[in-house]
Amino acid sequence: MAETTRLIFSALIEKYPEEYEFHQIGLFHCYAVTEPLWPIYSTKTLQLCDGKVGFVGNDVYGQLTFGEIVEKIKPDIVFAFNDPQNLIYLCSLPGERNYKLILYVSVDGFPLPPDYGPMLARADLVVTMSEFSLRVLLAAYHQVPKSKTDFMYSPADTVRFQPINDLDKSSLRKDLFPDWMPSDAFVLGWIGRNQWRKQVWVPYKVIHYLRRGAYFVCERCCKVTLYDWDPISQHHLNVAGEALESPPSFTFDICLYCGSSEIVTAKPLLDIVLWLHMPDDDPRTTWPLPLIEQQFGIRKECDVHYTENCKFKAALAPADMPTLYNLWDCFLYLSGGEGFGIPAWEAMCASLPVVHTNYSSHSEFLRKANGGIPIGGLLQPEAKTCIWRMVADVSQAIEAIRKLYFERDLGKTLGGNGRRFVQHYTLTSQATKWHRIFQLQRGASLST
Repeated sequence: MAETTRLIFSALIEKYPEEYEFHQIGLFHCYAVTEPLWPIYSTKTLQLCDGKVGFVGNDVYGQLTFGEIVEKIKPDIVFAFNDPQNLIYLCSLPGERNYKLILYVSVDGFPLPPDYGPMLARADLVVTMSEFSLRVLLAAYHQVPKSKTDFMYSPADTVRFQPINDLDKSSLRKDLFPDWMPSDAFVLGWIGRNQWRKQVWVPYKVIHYLRRGAYFVCERCCKVTLYDWDPISQHHLNVAGEALESPPSFTFDICLYCGSSEIVTAKPLLDIVLWLHMPDDDPRTTWPLPLIEQQFGIRKECDVHYTENCKFKAALAPADMPTLYNLWDCFLYLSGGEGFGIPAWEAMCASLPVVHTNYSSHSEFLRKANGGIPIGGLLQPEAKTCIWRMVADVSQAIEAIRKLYFERDLGKTLGGNGRRFVQHYTLTSQATKWHRIFQLQRGASLST
């Protein structure tokens, strides 16, 4: 959210320097790694008993800070970006405020909780991050007039995120790869937090199968059938990272998908590696990584690599992020649902093909662009909210990765498709659209 806001505001300042004065309330701004171009007011913090910084519970989303800043600044427009439930406190009646209220909401799945519609309807405009999100919102909240809604993709920073050629990638890998990783490795990248919605455990299971060869593959239709191993003895698991210790206790005579007899045991692909850019100290971690590694026989600095010093309070600066995508061959985005999916969007900017779940906002723009390979899965309601999330099908994920692994030109084609698509949503073009929205809400005449 912070990155999207930064891109929107910085592009508006650059293109319309005389039109805007920005003041921002920054959630968790005390963790910022860059110097902002406009005033940012951090939400209230306190010092905990252990000396660490904590956040005041009733100001986590700016509930207290907002009133103070509005009284001081007296804005023409309040532009708020977050999940719908975190913006409800802003939704006063139009007659009770002296500014226009524009909500930019992140909707990552359906159905939405039914209680927020009357409050959201009080805003002057509700903008979602995708058509998928807009359909979900309008289906859930009939109180929100369609005329007071819109959708807008995040700006695409096509200048900062750019593709590099194979020669430059090879040189970059020599400088930045860990010592143990071959320079010609096929690297699957992942960026995100260890949340249930992200389904982080799935990439671990995928890399286990790819590197062990623990599946059958049909040479005619390329479909994959996984071995079922005993979760107690794990007798098909070779934790040394080598080939299987013993062959499977069963086999297939024909492919279960196309009926072909050309079904074989897959060979281990030991040059495929999973690189995760994920904080390892997130206090809201869903899956303990050491246990996930143990269950799937995954070894650090062999099967997987974690970005060094990637912490909850120590992210890479925006200028450093493009390097990650340039090091990788494929972006693995098996998320259960996204309000937008900035990592996938950035991967497209860098011409990186994306293997992605065929659900939610990220799938929408990837399918429009033909920028990757969509895979299906099981839709499962999340605990507490009952919002549907997709649990990716591991067999389909392996099929998609194998396709990119054996057909390298396909990855370049899909990556190029993604790059061409995002060029319709550059910082400049999206700034023009936001400028028009803001000026229309102000009632000002448009000069552009």
